[in-house]
Amino acid sequence: MRNGFFISLEHAFTSMTFAWFLIALTSAFVAALCFFPALELERRKRAVVLLGLAAPIAFSPLWIPLEAPFVRLLAAMNATALLAKLYDLHVAASRALHPNFSTFVAFLPNWFSVVWRRLDAEPQPTLRQNLVLLGQALWKTVAAAVFLVWLFQKDWRGAPFVLEHCAKTVTFFLALIPGSALAVTLWRLAGGRARDFMDAPLLAATPAEFWRRYNRPAQQFFYEDVFKGVGAFRSPVRGTLVTFAVSALVHEYVFGVSLGRVQGYQTLFFLLQGLGVAATVRLRPAGRRVWPWIGATWVFNLATSLLFFASVNGVFPFYSRGLPKWLAGW
Repeated sequence: MRNGFFISLEHAFTSMTFAWFLIALTSAFVAALCFFPALELERRKRAVVLLGLAAPIAFSPLWIPLEAPFVRLLAAMNATALLAKLYDLHVAASRALHPNFSTFVAFLPNWFSVVWRRLDAEPQPTLRQNLVLLGQALWKTVAAAVFLVWLFQKDWRGAPFVLEHCAKTVTFFLALIPGSALAVTLWRLAGGRARDFMDAPLLAATPAEFWRRYNRPAQQFFYEDVFKGVGAFRSPVRGTLVTFAVSALVHEYVFGVSLGRVQGYQTLFFLLQGLGVAATVRLRPAGRRVWPWIGATWVFNLATSLLFFASVNGVFPFYSRGLPKWLAGW
């Protein structure tokens, strides 16, 4: 049985779509390069330049036909990364810190770091260590990917929707974790600096700990440039909610551009996650108590991730029977 997921991926990159994809990436990158001279300007003028360049970068995925939502998704993720990097450099320039041109150019396409001023502090494993990590990440990625392919080819028509959701979501993360480690290791072997994407997020005991362990480049950006920027140390709960509100806007943009419409799923997902993080930000379960907390975090994440993957299902058929009526009717 051929699943719609694989059919959609086969048709994602036609020759014409790939050409528009390259145009979208190139136009966004060229616009981002234009920000370098502004690093020498005073804060207000630099902010004006940043706002002016944000439009061509944010709209760059629109070069790609709407009939190719997966390709648009990739372009939107690229645009989001570039905008976050430019904002981070804007913040750094306010502290009289900014890279030279060659470092600036190398930093822009580096998806493994968003906060430039923290990049030098990231670990640099030896060649031997990288090769060991490469081997471990490779076999884990292949094993999880094979199982994920089997899950997407499986006929789920006789199974409850919640079972399909849990099986695919857990396996997706089991593939994503070593897959991201594989990409980071290859980047380091090529001579680049990188921040590890994951720190065993599936062992997180609370939602707050999960987001400290998951997608660490993005977590570092939100902590350094959003959380700190709103004075969150005086009110961590308020800072957490503001940070997750910003993340919701970013994800609504990514999926909205990909699908050509705003669904609202991401807003509700990050609102619920933000409340969960705010409620557990000071908790540090330990000892025997940690296992029930880990289980509760799994349940919370699996339940709320229905909203996240509802958007994913619009980009490509994540669920074999589509969304249930109570969710699809939003």
